[in-house]
Amino acid sequence: MILPPNPVLANPIMQVPLGPLYLGACLVNAGHEVIIVDMRDGQKPVPKADFYGFSCTTADYPYALDIAKTIEGPTIVGGPHATHMPEECSEHFDYVVRGEGERAIVDIVEGIVDDNIISYPPIKDLDSIPFPAWDLMPYNRVFTKTLYVGERYGVGPISTAITSSRGCPFNCAFCANWDRSIRFRSPENFAEEVSILVRKYACSHYKVIDDNFTLNKKRLKKMADLLEPMKIRFRCHTRSHLFDEETAEALYRAGCREISFGVEVADDELLKFLNKRETVEEHERAIRIAKETGFTVKVYLMVCLPGETWETIEKQKEFMRRNAKYVDKWTLSTFVPYPGCDIWKNPEKYGIKWMERDYRKFWLYEDDPLIETEVASWEELREHRRHLYEYLLSEKWKKGE
Repeated sequence: MILPPNPVLANPIMQVPLGPLYLGACLVNAGHEVIIVDMRDGQKPVPKADFYGFSCTTADYPYALDIAKTIEGPTIVGGPHATHMPEECSEHFDYVVRGEGERAIVDIVEGIVDDNIISYPPIKDLDSIPFPAWDLMPYNRVFTKTLYVGERYGVGPISTAITSSRGCPFNCAFCANWDRSIRFRSPENFAEEVSILVRKYACSHYKVIDDNFTLNKKRLKKMADLLEPMKIRFRCHTRSHLFDEETAEALYRAGCREISFGVEVADDELLKFLNKRETVEEHERAIRIAKETGFTVKVYLMVCLPGETWETIEKQKEFMRRNAKYVDKWTLSTFVPYPGCDIWKNPEKYGIKWMERDYRKFWLYEDDPLIETEVASWEELREHRRHLYEYLLSEKWKKGE
């Protein structure tokens, strides 16, 4: 399996490639030899193999395509871009996997499927999937000192990524999540994986990458019962309306010490327009509960969105000033019209006048806007981003300025 380059990222190897590690585990369990060639931070030679697999986001798809053109042998592509743009991918790859690939990749390698585009239903029993094959990659590519503290915040204890669920039942206009169902691993299965990571790899700090870790409160309490004796520490993400005092207590007891919320924008009308199904009031309530419980609080903000104006930018600044004593960290991303999201599929619905089509620019932290709208020109959106980013970096909001 080949991990394509991520040349735009400041730290291309900070994130743990859980997807390929899961696929690798399934292939190994089926009796196949697996080699992962990690090119995220630079080109590397590709050994001869019977099959060559690529897992791609839209942004690194062009780099995967460049590599695939140099390979002699059957190629497989999966991941978000293949899921939403299968016909495009099928012109360049021998097999295209839509959605989850654990079962598909084994069937392809064993010659069970003949179709060019393979799409299996989501796996209902996540406990049936083997744990990631961590040993397929060098230790420092799976266990890192930057993941737990986060990029821009230095180094911390050895940590890795872990997930306890798949899917998201919500449908934000800017999100390209292909699976609107939600499936959970059992608390026991999740705790068993954590136990192995602690005992075998001396790793007790984690980034939980679930879309909404607190979606099921009863399950969360059971997780807390199992994880509390392990004395692990982790950070996770959830939605503001899924967070209350009872949830905060269970999460803290489980070992969570940092929680992040997708605020995106601090304007109720724009949140409604983007189908976020949350309000500014819910965001403020959640971050205050989190801070008062003892969590480090992080907010995700987004800019260069459809419907954005200077007024909404000012509201984001005001939100940060108003909640300065509750917010510890922030991330500002640039909206990307990923294939599969509603904005990509229905640009006229969101007042899009122009949309970037060069996939090499589809990074969340791109300086330049990837759209132009009826209410803001490309130049205005670019200035929105520059202005808000500089304001956040200046930390004037912490002083109420």
